[in-house]
Amino acid sequence: MRVKYIKIDSPENVSYKINWQRPFSDFPLIQGKNYTVYAIEYTDERKINFFLLDEGGNIYPSNYPSEFFEISDPCMSKYWERTNDNQLYPIQNPIYPNIITFKEWKINKYFEEDMFEGINGANDIFQSYKKLIDNEYPDESLDSAIIMEENWILCPICNNAFENLSREGIISCANCKARLNNPCWID
Repeated sequence: MRVKYIKIDSPENVSYKINWQRPFSDFPLIQGKNYTVYAIEYTDERKINFFLLDEGGNIYPSNYPSEFFEISDPCMSKYWERTNDNQLYPIQNPIYPNIITFKEWKINKYFEEDMFEGINGANDIFQSYKKLIDNEYPDESLDSAIIMEENWILCPICNNAFENLSREGIISCANCKARLNNPCWID
């Protein structure tokens, strides 16, 4: 799932509670930029937060109020644990409080704190899922590899041909390591 950070009218009227209580004017986000969502939080106050990696340089995601974003790709990750079979956001009749994310985070209510403190291997677990989630769906901002025959594709950046057995949305060129949309992607 991807969301775009947008300018909203009257942001000071958005009531939100995020762990670090940063004012909206100091969010380390770029307006108009798409961000990958790694978790969706439904709070006790019936608010919705998106966890994403911002421009602050942290290796773990931070939560932001959903009001500051528009959905650019509603496909939820296949790696997330959820209570229904819905593959697209928004979810009808969500359960509050709840978090939709990968298993290790969902079952450990302290996982977010563990990432923040860098303990219990939480950041290693997150980084493993980050790689999977980042490459799960094609990204319209990337070039697409070119199908040559069967499982062989061509990188449009360096013109290297390589075998591709992946069915994920994004692959890396075997030569130049460029991230490319996978023309063999299967949803």
